Amino acid sequence: MRKKIRLRQMVLFLAGGVLLVLSAVQYAYIAKTEHVVRARFEGGTVRAAQVDDYYEQHGKAVQDGKKQDGDIPYVTLWDMKEGRAVAGEGYVRQESFSLIEGYGNLEQILPGQRLEGMYPPKSDTEGCAVSDAGAKMLFGSSHVLGKKLYVDGREYIIRGIIEDGRNLLWIQNREADGFPYMEMEYPDKTSVSAALEWLRQQEFGVPAVILPGGDYAAFNFLFLTLPLWLVVLWLYTAVRRRIHDVEKKYVRGILAAVWGIGLAVLILAGIRYSFHFGLDYIPPKWSDFSFYSKKASELADMHKNLALMKPLPGDVQLLQHSRYSAYLAWGSLLVTAWAIASGRRDRR
Repeated sequence: MRKKIRLRQMVLFLAGGVLLVLSAVQYAYIAKTEHVVRARFEGGTVRAAQVDDYYEQHGKAVQDGKKQDGDIPYVTLWDMKEGRAVAGEGYVRQESFSLIEGYGNLEQILPGQRLEGMYPPKSDTEGCAVSDAGAKMLFGSSHVLGKKLYVDGREYIIRGIIEDGRNLLWIQNREADGFPYMEMEYPDKTSVSAALEWLRQQEFGVPAVILPGGDYAAFNFLFLTLPLWLVVLWLYTAVRRRIHDVEKKYVRGILAAVWGIGLAVLILAGIRYSFHFGLDYIPPKWSDFSFYSKKASELADMHKNLALMKPLPGDVQLLQHSRYSAYLAWGSLLVTAWAIASGRRDRR
């Protein structure tokens, strides 16, 4: 009977480990966007000229030796237009594409693996990037670098092939009237409040939705580490049981004191290495117990507004990976706790 229980415990630990690895795979996507804050506007739009004017003024201020407060984001503006007719070179056929029209780092909008070439840079208004599925649809092959596409009567040269199963096309357009979506890429993780303050200072408007990659990364990393800390504390508790078996009282007392100090260090290490949240998640006063209820309400309102907006591929991917990573991590935690509980029944 005891052997059967131990076998079950080993199987449960293995299952918990597999779930944790799968959670880490999902988390890998989120970690890539932890320095990015995504702003989604309704009504108001931001023009490329506004962004260029800001960087020009910032550059002059730096040259004049003026101190700048906070990190400066690299901004990418964009919009997605569905059902745009795209024709290949020679007009062999015409297909419906989702056109991603932007100004900045187009790779930041919808990250994908580059199979050949590159995304057109900000200065390249004559080039484009196309998904491999779209290239095959138009030309029968994805090896089409240097060939031409036609969108709304305008010619574009294919600079890059991006791995994606949808008909997607990326172009730069500085002359657009305005863009409703913005990606703010920071040199380090930043808080939502800092990003919103920067938008306010530049008079870009208040976004209807803001998606901070750093917050999603912090939540998912916390969930990811919980099963690991549970196992560490379980093993540490097993050491405590060994201390009780020591016959000499003074030796047992010394070991127990060391064990207690070690436990405190483990708890502090867990807080230090598992909590990666910014200042927005720290209440100004520890006595303000309503802080986290307000924060939870803000997060709920943000996701409610997001559900009302047009679904964007990059946002959908972030939310899906975050959701799957959290579910798998919590599943690993529950299975690991079950394995530990099984071992306790074995000792009884």
